Amino acid sequence: MALSRGILVMTVLAAMTSACGGGEPAGTPATGGSSPPGATTPAPAASATTSGAAGTREPSPAWSSGPVTVHHEPPVPPVPVVLRVRSAAHSAEGFDRLVIDIEGPIPGYSVRYVSQVLADPSDQVVAVPGRRHLLLVLNPAQAHRDDGSGTVSGVHRLDLPVLRSYAIVGDYEGHVSIAVGLDDVAGYRVGELPGRIYLDVAA
Repeated sequence: MALSRGILVMTVLAAMTSACGGGEPAGTPATGGSSPPGATTPAPAASATTSGAAGTREPSPAWSSGPVTVHHEPPVPPVPVVLRVRSAAHSAEGFDRLVIDIEGPIPGYSVRYVSQVLADPSDQVVAVPGRRHLLLVLNPAQAHRDDGSGTVSGVHRLDLPVLRSYAIVGDYEGHVSIAVGLDDVAGYRVGELPGRIYLDVAA
């Protein structure tokens, strides 16, 4: 009888322990948000996007009005070549886009607002249509072939809601400089896809 009572007490204690122990409390879900495309308030600088697991989409870069720098150091030669510059309005999404097509690996790049557009390396003022200007610099990159023939050059007017123009203002010692003319200071984001770099400016 004493043995049976002992077994019964142990069974009850084991059941109580199993019911009360072991599980950790559920965590509080993280919350977050993103600025709308039209926001012109400075946001944290964008950084290079990183690929996730297979089948997942890379995150969009952050909207900003401050300087943005993305570092890439592809082995050279050959130096990545800027093949062409394209542009389009994305009115439904609230931005204009400039696309720089690249032959070879994606170079590093930086974007910032400048008070004056200067040619590289002469530092001569370049007249680029628009009241405000962004300067996009790619490195290492070139806007010409190895035989010296240019791939992109000159000043180009655009008839888009925000983007007024772009100009190739430098192709010197592995740096390609592209000035972008705007009506006013606006939020922007810069990112990359295979074979190209894009610059979105909020409309």
